[in-house]
Parts: sequence; structure tokens; C-alpha cells
Amino acid sequence: MGLIELIRKYSTLGPRYTSYPTAPQWTDHVSESHYREQLHHKFADPSDELALYVHIPFCEQLCYYCGCNIQITKDHSRSTQYVNALLREIETTATLLGPRRTLSQLSWGGGTPTFLTVAEIEKLQKGITQYFKLTSDAEVSIEIDPRVTSEEQLCALREFGFNRASLGVQDFNEAVQKAVNRIQSAAMTETMLQKCHSLGFSGVNFDLIYGLPLQNLETFSATVDEVIRIRPDRIALYNYAHLPSLRPHQKILEQMPMPQAEERVEIFTLAYEKLLSAGYRSIGMDHFALQTDEMYASLLDGRLYRNFMGYTVKKGAALLGIGASAIGESSDSYFQNIREAKSYEEMIAQKGLATLRGCQLTQDDLERKWTIQSLMCQFKLDSRQFEDHFQKKFSEKFTWELTQLDGFFQEGILEGNTQFMRVTDLGRLFVRNVAMIFDAYLRQGNHKATYSKTV
Repeated sequence: MGLIELIRKYSTLGPRYTSYPTAPQWTDHVSESHYREQLHHKFADPSDELALYVHIPFCEQLCYYCGCNIQITKDHSRSTQYVNALLREIETTATLLGPRRTLSQLSWGGGTPTFLTVAEIEKLQKGITQYFKLTSDAEVSIEIDPRVTSEEQLCALREFGFNRASLGVQDFNEAVQKAVNRIQSAAMTETMLQKCHSLGFSGVNFDLIYGLPLQNLETFSATVDEVIRIRPDRIALYNYAHLPSLRPHQKILEQMPMPQAEERVEIFTLAYEKLLSAGYRSIGMDHFALQTDEMYASLLDGRLYRNFMGYTVKKGAALLGIGASAIGESSDSYFQNIREAKSYEEMIAQKGLATLRGCQLTQDDLERKWTIQSLMCQFKLDSRQFEDHFQKKFSEKFTWELTQLDGFFQEGILEGNTQFMRVTDLGRLFVRNVAMIFDAYLRQGNHKATYSKTV
């Protein structure tokens, strides 16, 4: 079966597995008091390096495809109170953790983190490093919108320790940009990338989206050619998730023609083949990196990890989520903050933490999480490793699941056998489909869940 036929077969709705159990299984039974208890006890080992994510929800302008938790405003004074709330949450978190802890990964996402002024960026980063220390090789990353990020801000970010950047691009075609309300020239983007590299940022990423209004094979091919010419270190190639029931503003895009399933398959296939021919390597699902990039090296040596910040080369023992809608993760629980910025600020003022919901993992969850993470990050399943870790037989735990993998082996998505299997280079495109076999909640028929296409 050829690549296009496989994509047609396996392009279905499914989780992205930044967590397991996935977010639809979380409840408000996991509250702020539970998170407080976890911070005090579960994160207790001071030798454990942690990861920390900070969410900045503000954007000046709405991109119609956006699925993130954002607040649109041109009032830049709005961020003053929010930064103060972030610092209060950081202080509360650090106090509960105990002696000053170490971060191997720090990431700011949004929204638009560079909505903050240089003074606010400095204030927030100094607040973080007052309560946490960064390892000498920490990955310190930020999402950047080239339309609103100044050279002064970039220089300040580099001065304050940031060494990774992700640039939103989506598409360089002018008609598509107008349709989604994001005008951003290739020249502007290239200048930003060059400035990032000149300042010492490495692993610079471009986000691309296929499936947007007015896109077709010819126009997106031209965008990919331009991206290859500009040559970012990493590329994330996402399938547009049209979910107007969750993001009502996306209904605007329904007024314009959008590529349907067959054309999306052709667009993705073309982009995939072009990127591989240009020297990029598939990192898994929808991520690509140059062979000289650390992310590719981390895939080869087994360091690659996946959490709510996507694929990363630095895995903290736990993830701390700071800010409105931010998600944290301990060894056996997930926690998410309240989503709306004003409500977040009010809850932080009252309690110092703003946990809204979460999930406490059962033993079955832990075993399936380990298995899905192994597939998503190491692209393999080794029954002996599972048995050493959980002290139970892999084949007995997953008797039904192993009977469902025959087609993947026959189609070249998996190789090996049910005791040791490896996801092939081709199979990395379909690793979400393989992981779904081990997802117990999907078999329960959770109709509340709304997922994106797997390919």
C-alpha cells in the first residue's frame, strides 16, 4: 500500500497524546487542594529537575484558525496585573516545593508572550529565576509572533537566558493569510529567523498548518519551498483542526472554500516528501528537524520526550503549569488552571493557586501512559522494559491490543514482533493510530471528546 493510500486509511479523529488519560477524562474532582498536597509531597525529591510552562494569553489580533486559550486586546496595560498574578503563583508553587528547585526546561507560550514589554519580560524572568535555578544546559524557549516581536525584545530574551524560539508561520500565500487574518511576509519571517540565529537561539521552529481556507496543492507547495529556502532548524506541520463548537470564531472560515480530505492528503504527502528531500528528518507525527539539530539527536539516543509543550529534548521529573489554562503534570496526576485570565487573577489573589480540574491516574492508566509514551517518543515497545518497570507480563496486560496490530506490521508501519516492536520511519506518520490501540478510554466510546485528524 502506498503512502497516499495509507494516509487515506488512517486519517481519522484521535488524540495527540500530550497526556494519557487525555483531557476529556479530566474532572473538577482534582482541585487546588489536591495540587497543593502534591506539590508538598509528590515533588519532594530536591534532586529532581523540573520543567515549567508559563502561559501568556494576550494577542492584539485574532487569527481565525486559532485553537489556543487567548484573550484579544490592544490594551498593553492589561498584562501588568496578569504578570503580578503569575509571580504570585510562582511564589506559592516554589514555597510549597521547598528549597530552591532546578529547572531543565522553561517555556513561555500563548497567546503571544511578546505581548509583554521588555520590562515585564525582565520582571517575570527574574521572578522565575529568583525561586528556581536553571541547569547550565536548560532548554529555555518562547513562542514568537514575527509581526509584533521587536529586535529589542529578542535581544532582551536572549540576555535573560532564552535559547529556543518557535515562530508562527502557518502559510506564506497572501490570499490564505488574508482569509485567516494573519498577514506575515516571508521576508519578515526570514529576518526574524536570521536575527534569532545571530543572537544565539538554536533549534528555531516554524509552525505550518495545512487545511486552511483557499489552500491548494500548488500554493502550499510554494510555501514549503519558501520554508526550505529560509531553513529553520525544526518544522511542525499541523493539520488544521476545525472545531467551531469549541472555538466559535472558526465559523468565519466556513464562508470560504477549504481543502477537503482528499486534497489535504495530497498536500501533506507533497510537503512530507519535499521536507525529507531537503534534508529534514521525521521526528514523529508532524514534526521535522535537520539532522544537525539537537531534537534529531535526541530521537536517536532515546532522550526525546513529549508533554504539553510538544516534543522536547529535556524531560523534567514533573511539569509545573503557571498561568491561565496552564497544565501541570506529576508522576501520577495532571492539573489544569482556570482558563479565563481575569478569573485566574482573582483566584490567585485569593488562594495563590488556580487549579480548576485534573486527573489522578489509576494503575491501569500508568501502565498505558508508559506504553503510549514509549510509542510516541522512542517509537518502540519493548516488553522486557515494561515487565521490569511494572512487574507484570506485557502479553497478559495487553492480550487484546496485541491482536489488533497485525495490519500495522503488514503495512510496514511496525516491524519486529509483539515482544519487541519498532515504529518504522514511515510509521512515525501513523504513530497516533498505533497508540490509539492502547487507549482504554477510546474503547469505552467517549462521545464527549472532540479530536483532530491523526494525519
